Amino acid sequence: MIRTPNYRIYTTERDARLRDRMIVLLEHAIAHYRTAITPLPAPSAKLDVYLMDNRDQWEVLTKRLMGAAASDLENIERGGFAARGIGVYYDLGPYDTLAIAAHEGWHQYTQRVFRQPLPIWLEEGMATYMEGYRWDGRGPHFLAWANIERFDRLRDAASAGRLIPLSRLVRMRPQDELGRGGGGVLDFYAHVWAAAHFLHEGEDGKHRKTLERLLNDAASGRIRSTLETHLGGAEATRAMARRGGGSVFETYFGESVDEADAAFEAFCLEIVRTGAREDIVRGVSPLSTP
Repeated sequence: MIRTPNYRIYTTERDARLRDRMIVLLEHAIAHYRTAITPLPAPSAKLDVYLMDNRDQWEVLTKRLMGAAASDLENIERGGFAARGIGVYYDLGPYDTLAIAAHEGWHQYTQRVFRQPLPIWLEEGMATYMEGYRWDGRGPHFLAWANIERFDRLRDAASAGRLIPLSRLVRMRPQDELGRGGGGVLDFYAHVWAAAHFLHEGEDGKHRKTLERLLNDAASGRIRSTLETHLGGAEATRAMARRGGGSVFETYFGESVDEADAAFEAFCLEIVRTGAREDIVRGVSPLSTP
């Protein structure tokens, strides 16, 4: 077990280089979560992370930690998960292991710190937003656009005519897409990655301040009261229970998701235009290049 300022890391990892990088990445990542969009609070206690040397160990540990819930988690094809404020990963090689830890680490952080949950589409969108990094010298340099996997999948979806409208995306859940098989879950993650960037940078930053407010409201527990003011108590209860739909988007961003469909589609097409991949490789916004 290794202690850092914000984590307790339990590991059987034999690759000393990966183990050492995980220690560094986790501390950089939590600082990134708390500053990337808006100042967010620190955890009140250390977060527990398990890094296993192989999948067999990971499966045994998952059963011990998660009990009856382990059967669903064992369907994860690669990488790991965060649940109940615990992160559980196994060795997939240096880059992928750390990228998954950055993604799932966001979930672990919000599970421990946020008093109310974000909608599923935005929670997953923010997790993919946190994935992109470059290892620069002694540590990771987080670059939200530096995510070739999500970009390539979004570009393929655009080329094949299967871009997901925002009005449908906000009602999707990754577990449903996993159950359907095929590549639907990869399309989902590519689109929520784009949605996070859309809310942060799209339409000349039109939605950025509202995104900041929404994250802060989740951290402080004000989402429900905001929904109650606009929707009434019964509808607010339904919206919080399903963690999806367009209720949160429409309440906070002041327009229907149907009305936002055209702007989101235009944003997706702009960021996957010819030549944009060079920007993604460099980790810079494709919006900044004419």
